[in-house]
Amino acid sequence: MTMHGSRLQSDKFGQWVKVFRPSSFFVPIVLSLTFAGLCGFSVVSCMCGCDGQDDGKIREQLAAEESQAGDASRPMMSLDLGGGVTLDCVLIPAGKCVMGSPAGEKQRGKDEGPQRQVTISKPFYMGITEVTQEQYQAVMNSNPSNFRHPQKPVEQIFWEDAVEFCEKVSKKTGKPVRLPTEAEWEYACRGGTETPFNTGETINSSQANFDGTHIYGNGTEGEFRKKTMAVGSFQPNGFGLYDMHGNVAEWCSDWYQDSYEGLDSKDPQGPEDGMNRVLRGGSWVSFPGYCRSADRDWNNPGYWVGVNGFRVVVAKSDE
Repeated sequence: MTMHGSRLQSDKFGQWVKVFRPSSFFVPIVLSLTFAGLCGFSVVSCMCGCDGQDDGKIREQLAAEESQAGDASRPMMSLDLGGGVTLDCVLIPAGKCVMGSPAGEKQRGKDEGPQRQVTISKPFYMGITEVTQEQYQAVMNSNPSNFRHPQKPVEQIFWEDAVEFCEKVSKKTGKPVRLPTEAEWEYACRGGTETPFNTGETINSSQANFDGTHIYGNGTEGEFRKKTMAVGSFQPNGFGLYDMHGNVAEWCSDWYQDSYEGLDSKDPQGPEDGMNRVLRGGSWVSFPGYCRSADRDWNNPGYWVGVNGFRVVVAKSDE
C-alpha cells in the first residue's frame, strides 16, 4: 500500500499526530504524546456507538434550545438536506470586532497579531452547530467519524471534503453555502466579547468540551471526556452559536499566514495563496488555551487530523 503525504505533525492540541492519506482509503491512526506527562505514546482508542445517549432526547433538547435562541431578534434559516434532515443557521449581524489577542493574553501565539479592528460589512447566516454526522451522511453518503453518533460532529474531515459538502448543499438548496472566513469565524465566536473566551476570562468543562484537567487563568479543574459530545451540549454564545470552543476544530476558508500583517481590515479573506488552511476553536483533546477565541491553527487541506470538523456559512440575500 502506497502512502501519499505521510508526515509527523506537531499540532496545537497538546499532542503529536501522524496523518496519512493512502491511495485508496484513509487510515485513522492517531498517536498521542501528551506534553504534560512526556511518558510515552498512547493510542487514542476508537470509541464508537452512542455512549448511552438517547438520540431522541438529544434532538428534543437541542430543538428546544434552538427555539429559545431563535427569537424574533435573531432570524433563523433552515437548510433542507433531504430525508428529513435539516441544517439550522442563525443570522449573524454585520459589525466590528478586534481580531487577534493583546500582548498580555495568557498563552497567546505569535500568529495572533498584530491586533486590528475588522469590519464584517454584511450580515450572514452561520450554522448554529458544527456539521453533524447525520447531516454529513445525508449529503455525502459517508461518515468518516471515529466517535459515531448522528448528533455528534462529523470529524476526520479534509478541508476539501468540507468544501465539497458546501458545494453539494448549495446545489441542493439553491443557497450560497460555504466555509466561514477566519474573520467571520472569530467575529461570530466572540459574539460581542473581547475576553479570551466568549464565556469570559476563563472557561471550564461545564461550558465546553476540552481537556478540563488543564486550567486557564483563574479557572477550575474539570473533566477530560476523551471524546466528542453531541452538538449543543453546552450553552450558546451571544449570537446563539454552540460549541465555538472545543469539541472539534473547525475549518475556515482562508489560507494560513503566521501574521495578520498586511491583511485587509474590511471583510478580510486572508492571503491570496499558501500551503495550509486555517482551523479554529480547538477540540475535545485541546488544553483550554488552545480553545481561545483568538487562537489559530492550520493544516494542509489534503490532510486530516482526527479532531477536524467544520460548520457552514450562508450568504444573506439583499432582498
